[in-house]
Amino acid sequence: MFSVAALVFAAVVFAVAVLMTKYFLFSLTEAFPNLKKIKKLLNLLYIFNFAGFALFQERTFLNTKAAEIFSLSVYFYFTFMFVFVAYGIFFEILILLRRLFPVFYERRLSSGRRKAVFAVLFSVSAYVVASGWLLAQNIVVKDIEIGSPKIERDTRIVQISDIHFSRVIDERFAGKIVPLINGLKPDLVLFTGDYMDKGIVRPQKIAEIMRKIDSPMGKFAISGNHEFITGYFDCLDFIEENGFEVMDGRVLEVGRNIVLGGVMDRSAEQTDVYYHEDFKVLSQFKSKNFNIYMKHRPELADGDSSHFDLMLSGHTHGGQIFPFVILVKIFNRYLAGLYELGGGAKLYVSRGTGSWGPPVRFGAAPEITLIELKRNEK
Repeated sequence: MFSVAALVFAAVVFAVAVLMTKYFLFSLTEAFPNLKKIKKLLNLLYIFNFAGFALFQERTFLNTKAAEIFSLSVYFYFTFMFVFVAYGIFFEILILLRRLFPVFYERRLSSGRRKAVFAVLFSVSAYVVASGWLLAQNIVVKDIEIGSPKIERDTRIVQISDIHFSRVIDERFAGKIVPLINGLKPDLVLFTGDYMDKGIVRPQKIAEIMRKIDSPMGKFAISGNHEFITGYFDCLDFIEENGFEVMDGRVLEVGRNIVLGGVMDRSAEQTDVYYHEDFKVLSQFKSKNFNIYMKHRPELADGDSSHFDLMLSGHTHGGQIFPFVILVKIFNRYLAGLYELGGGAKLYVSRGTGSWGPPVRFGAAPEITLIELKRNEK
C-alpha cells in the first residue's frame, strides 16, 4: 500500500512532467508553426509521462536487457526535458526583459528567432544528456589530507557514498569501483548511505564483486534515505551481504585510536524503525579519541561539531545535474567538499559515487574519496 507521502510525491512529479511536456510542445510549435496542424498527434507525447511510473516497480521485464534499455530511455527522456525546460525558463525571462528595450521589442517573437531558441535548447539538452552519461561513468578520486595528534599512525580511509545500485547501476558499475578502491590501498572503507534502490536485477553478482573490497581495519556503512524508501531491513541485509558492517546507532573503536559513530537517516522518523538521534551517538564519543561521525545528510545542530573530529556525509550528489545544483544548494548549507566547522572539527560531503535516477551527471563528477589521516604533534 502506498503511503500518503508517496502518493503526494508521485502526483507532484507527474504534474511537473506534464508541465515540462507542455513547455516543450509550446517551444516546438512556436519554432515551427506548421506543426500546429498536427497538434493532436504531438499531444501523444504526454503519454510518455506515464512511463515514469514503471521505474518505481520492482519487477523486471521479459529479460534484463529490456529492463535496462527501457529504464535508460525513460531516464534520458526526463533528463532531456528537465534541462530543456530549465534553460528554457532562462530564455523566456530574457524574452520578457525585451520590454525594457523598446528598440528590440516585438510583441511576438518571430518564428525565425524561436527556431534559434529551440535549436539552442535542443542542442544544449542533448549535450547534457550525452556528456552527462559519459561523466557518470568516469569516477574521480578525490584526495584530502587531515592531520591530528590523536591518530596513533597514518591511516588511509576511503569514503564511498550514494551508489544507488538499481536496474541501470549494476554489477558492471561495481566492477569499476572495486578496483579503484583497492588500488588506493585503504586501511578503512566507509559508506555513507543510499546503497541501493528498487529493481536490482542481479543482486548476487553485485554482492560477489563488492565483497572483494580489501580493507584491513574493516568496511562500515550507515543508512541513507533510500534505504527507508526501498525497505530498511532488506537493504541492511543486502549491505551486510556485500561485506559491510552497519553502524546505525552504534559507536565502535576500530583501532589506531580511531572511533566510528554512525546514525541512521532521519527518514526513520516516518517509519516504524527506531530513530537513533544524533546526541545518543555523539554523547558516546570521548575527546581523547579521533572521532569520525557518519551521517548521510550533511546537517548539524548547534554544538554537534564539538563532539567529533571528522564528519562524513553524502546525500547531495553535489547537485548531480546543472542547473539542478542551484536548487540543491538552496536546501543544503553544505553541498560538497571539505568544510571547517570550528574547534578543529571538519565535515566532508561526498558528491556520491553513483547517481540517483538518471545515470547522468553534469557539473558534479562522481567520486571516491581518499582521506589520508596523518599523525602530527599539533
